[in-house]
Amino acid sequence: MTILERFAEAILAPPEDARPKLGLHLLDTIGAWHAGTRTEDAQLVAGLAAAEPGLAASGDGPLDRVARRVAIVRATEIDDIHMQSCTTIGSVVVPVAATLAAALGRPDAGRFAQALAAGYEAMARLSLAISGATILYRGIWPTFFSAPVGAAGTAAPLLGLNAAQTADALAMALALTSGAAGGHGEASPRFVLLGQAARAGVWAALAAAKGYRGDRALLDGDWLQRSHGIALDPAPLVAPQAGEGAIATVSYKPFCAAKQNTAAIDGFRQLLARTSPEAMASVRVTVPPAYAGMIGQRHTKGRVERIICTAYQFALAAYRPDLLDDVVRPDLTRDAKIAAFMPKVEIAPDPALSSHFPATYPARVEAKLNNGETMATLVTDALGDPARALSESELRAKFHRLADPVIDGSAAESLAVAALRAVSDDAALDALLAALEATNALG
Repeated sequence: MTILERFAEAILAPPEDARPKLGLHLLDTIGAWHAGTRTEDAQLVAGLAAAEPGLAASGDGPLDRVARRVAIVRATEIDDIHMQSCTTIGSVVVPVAATLAAALGRPDAGRFAQALAAGYEAMARLSLAISGATILYRGIWPTFFSAPVGAAGTAAPLLGLNAAQTADALAMALALTSGAAGGHGEASPRFVLLGQAARAGVWAALAAAKGYRGDRALLDGDWLQRSHGIALDPAPLVAPQAGEGAIATVSYKPFCAAKQNTAAIDGFRQLLARTSPEAMASVRVTVPPAYAGMIGQRHTKGRVERIICTAYQFALAAYRPDLLDDVVRPDLTRDAKIAAFMPKVEIAPDPALSSHFPATYPARVEAKLNNGETMATLVTDALGDPARALSESELRAKFHRLADPVIDGSAAESLAVAALRAVSDDAALDALLAALEATNALG
């Protein structure tokens, strides 16, 4: 058997009952989906559907909706993430599964759960196989690279593909991959490009269902090295299912932040519980060298740049903690307190912390106080990581913080109940899909 054929069998193999965790990640991603409709990126995405003279860049078919919805979720930076590969899987898998299940019109909770599990497996395994957490800093975005394969893997169970057809879909999806989406900045196309990558993966699954054959031997040689300059470790692709599968290793984000600064914010909030920001003369954050430069940047002009900037995040945590959940992330750099606190924050690399990465994304936070005292904390497992996973009640509270500003609170609660049950109850899945399709703002 080829690597892709074994990969297909691995992602379709039923893991131990992962439905409870799948339901929680479904709920979490749907919360991000609603919050994402408030961002400037969502407005740009909506503009693609505006008719030009006889032409629109985005239509109203299921594949077009997949593309828009993936972009809306991923733009939030409050969606889940697989740390070991630095891949934001739910942003791709959940919109694909929900959109296709609604389009097929025959809600089957068991098949829906299998689709979610297969998608999480496909993206996590491929991103591990290309060392996603490392190549990210070469400019290759692992989520973007693995999105076509993740979307194809998600679509396969919903379309009833067997393992051979799924291998064909994965092969065609791989042929549509691109790792470089460009940097962040004003009106960056990164998120909409990710949506198009997911759309391509769904197309690949539909093509396989209609009899197209992919090159199943694509990964047996050096194609990936020649075409993308990426070394492949096939072991993660073909490893047997273990326990609940990839879903058990995915982190929740407790607030809107790049994963690389989540532990730092977590640690800083711990220090804030012991003293006031006014008492701090300076704050030094050390992290693995791989991402010290990324989170240490001081650019705050763009929304995503403000989400990545640790100094800005610390200032919000100190003076506007209510905005840590806000995916819109307004620019408060002219606020006197925010502006005064940001220069106090220093980010430095610490090679000693590299031993934790990428299993975790650690940070040591040290505050020097005006009275000469020093307080410090080391966070290896941040809030939301598997070792400190958010509980169902915490995730429901997060969901309401994200969804309630978009839809009525009682409607949000009904949606939350349906999401948690949709992986095991056909009626709940039907209700969930109907509610999502009825909300035009969701793309």
